[in-house]
Formats: sequence, structure tokens, C-alpha cells
Amino acid sequence: MRKWLAEFLPKKYAVTSGFIIPEKRSMNYLLYHYDVIIYDVLNAPVLWGNDNSDNSEQGRTRAIPAKYVHAVLEVKSSLTKEAIKDATAKLQELVTIKEFLSKNFVSGSVFYEIRTDNQASCKVAEGLFIEGVPGYFGGIVLRAEGIDPNVSAYFRSLPTNEETNADMPLVHEIDQSGRHEGGIIISRYMEGVTAVMFDDVWNFDRFYAPPIKNVHMLWSYNSFAGFLIDFLARLEGEEVRIDKPRQHTFGMSFTR
Repeated sequence: MRKWLAEFLPKKYAVTSGFIIPEKRSMNYLLYHYDVIIYDVLNAPVLWGNDNSDNSEQGRTRAIPAKYVHAVLEVKSSLTKEAIKDATAKLQELVTIKEFLSKNFVSGSVFYEIRTDNQASCKVAEGLFIEGVPGYFGGIVLRAEGIDPNVSAYFRSLPTNEETNADMPLVHEIDQSGRHEGGIIISRYMEGVTAVMFDDVWNFDRFYAPPIKNVHMLWSYNSFAGFLIDFLARLEGEEVRIDKPRQHTFGMSFTR
């Protein structure tokens, strides 16, 4: 994940694992280690660094002053209740240094997959709603076992009036068929389409949005690209809202 981000992000950002050092420390301050730290490589001094066994440049552990840190991502191999709890606990450590972080600081979680035995109920994902963590926006589930690997889930943590439907699956196959002349047929509860006009022709991306209390989760072919476009905007301090159209659609694909 660190290597991929380092290749994708603008070169003013660098990616490392390591420690975030506040400008002022008390004698009993604890050093917390983070999986993915994104920082201002042009201005940040590296206070110290150690080699890591994965033998990559991004695998080095570095200590970065807090004011130069733009983002922290906690990475887990699989989405489970226990993994969500662990990721949340790790991100909550940021509260102790929030006054020293940059004004555009963001944080989130990345889960590489959700396995079949955790897909049956939306209750699994309720813990993805977090309050009080500096810059926390949500994150992404990169794939679901047994589902087309091009489908990801971009989730955002925000208060809503909707309750979790424990009887609804957290994920199901996205069927891009069901088209007819003049539009797209929506026949399943909590399915929908994102519609974009290109060359005077409507283009669609079908999605599934499982009902989860305080979590807006979208399974679609464009969730990975959408997550990254919004992540770049957040790093630049831009406001990202569900009801606000994106300025860019690079990396997105649609059914014409």
C-alpha cells in the first residue's frame, strides 16, 4: 500500500511508516507507530529513520514532525468486527497529538478484503463510524471474496437517521446488465446508479449501498477511483461532500 501510494501521489508528498512527533512533548509522552504516514517531503525534516525487513524505501520507519503530516491510514488485511475495533483504537491515538497536526490533516482505514463469512449482515460494519478522531473520513474495502475484484467499497463516516438493517447483506454482486432502451432497470433494494452525461449520451455505474447506521458505504466499479479522487482533494484542503459533484472523474468507467 505504501509503495503504491508513493507512485500515485504528487511528488510533494512522501509515504512512510513510523512515528509522528509533536512540537512539544511531556516526559511521559508515548510514541505510537502508524502503518501509513503521508507527509510534506519538501519541507519536513526526518528526525530519525530505521530500516525495515520488507527491504523497500517505503518500508523504512521514519519519525516526522506532526505539523508536516497530512494523513494517516490504518491498514488491515480483512474487514471483521475485530479488525475494525483494532483500526479504530489505533486511529484514536491521534487524539493525543491533534493540536500539533496540520490543518488539512485526514485519517482513514483501508481493508484489503471482506471474506465470505463476514458478508451476510450489515451489522459487521457499524464500527466504521468514528467520532472524535482528527480528520477521520472513512476509508475503503478493496475487494470482496467471491465478488468481481474490480468492485470496491468506499465508505464514509457521517451521522445519518438511517438504522442498520441486520438482515441485509453487506455486499452482493453488482450486475451491470438490466439495461433497456432509455435507461437502467433498478430491481433490488438499496441498489442505484450514478449517471453521467458524455457526448449527449447518459452513462451509468450501478452501485449497492447497504443500510448501515452512520456509515455511507458504496460498492461499485468506481469506488476505488472515487476514494482516491476524494483523498487527493482532502490532502489539498478541499471540502468533500456526498452532495457535491467531483471536479474530476479520472479512473472512472461507465456503462454507455
